[in-house]
Amino acid sequence: MSHRVNLYRWSFPLVGLVCLVVQNVVALELGESCVNPAGQSGKCILFRECEPLVDIYNKPIKTHEDTEFLTQSQCGMLQWKSLVCCAASSQRSSLPEPPHCGVPLFDRLLSGQPTQINEFPWTALIEFQMYNGSFSFHCGGTLINERYVVTAAHCMMSTRRLWKVHRVRLGEWNLAKVKDCQDGICSNAPIDMDIEKIVVHKYFLPCSDNKAHDIALIRFTRPVQYSETIRPICLPLSESLRYHNHVGKKSYVAGWGKTETDMASEKKMVVDLNIMRLQKCESFHRVSLNATHMCAGGMLEHGTCVGDSGGPLMRQHESSWYLIGVNSFGPSNCGTAGVPSVYTKVAKYVDWIQDNIY
Repeated sequence: MSHRVNLYRWSFPLVGLVCLVVQNVVALELGESCVNPAGQSGKCILFRECEPLVDIYNKPIKTHEDTEFLTQSQCGMLQWKSLVCCAASSQRSSLPEPPHCGVPLFDRLLSGQPTQINEFPWTALIEFQMYNGSFSFHCGGTLINERYVVTAAHCMMSTRRLWKVHRVRLGEWNLAKVKDCQDGICSNAPIDMDIEKIVVHKYFLPCSDNKAHDIALIRFTRPVQYSETIRPICLPLSESLRYHNHVGKKSYVAGWGKTETDMASEKKMVVDLNIMRLQKCESFHRVSLNATHMCAGGMLEHGTCVGDSGGPLMRQHESSWYLIGVNSFGPSNCGTAGVPSVYTKVAKYVDWIQDNIY
């Protein structure tokens, strides 16, 4: 954990380097192409996300050449944070921040109804290969950047041992149609992403009653191209968002109601749910919950069958959408009125996510 804190701290001394070279440097924007002092092509990114430069900066004793390389790698600034030209092969995967994530496309939400065709463009469907060779969607996830989806660990470690995680679908809306169209407007076809790596939280126990640490990451074999129907959601990266109290506040789930045994809708749906106190939630499920859990739903007017296993629980903050929970478990009968669902609290796992993406 202290390693990451240092990365943030190391950014500030580089500001001094900027003052020395700013007159000779053409400032670039975050993500722009560049060439580093060694002549290697790369991208202008945050200093803390370029491991080779961080390693140089962290040397107990730096040579003159090291200092020169750091200085000449500077390519700009972003809100007083240093940007450096990092060789493409050594860049770490970064998590987007507003306004580059969680962008709302509609102001009006109709709970319990199908979403608009490009609403909640970060929702993902996880495809499994069945024991008989057929393929089917049985869990959901949430796109957090161009290489990663967050989902539930229990989806990756299914008790149905003959099932195999196959691919991730992005940009889907209506599963019954090959091409999605709404009000005369058609979107691009959904994209099926191949999987390079799956990371399940090491403390997750499939047989535990409360499914603690029910979170996992899926890395694609290649970056996905963003579009109107494929965009990332924001994560609660700041301290204020990590410790925000959501109890009693309205949240939303969106999905197809995909679980290991059921499906609620062919079209992507959205429903609003109130966040419930853990103590009250425990009385429904009769399991011990802790600060890594959160509960939502339990209202008599509707159940929570819209949400996919592993899918998102979301809230909007200052116009951007944030992932606050990962759908973990609920009543045995999906959508049972009055019974809340339990979610993995994402704010408690932001550090874990940052430690496991590259």
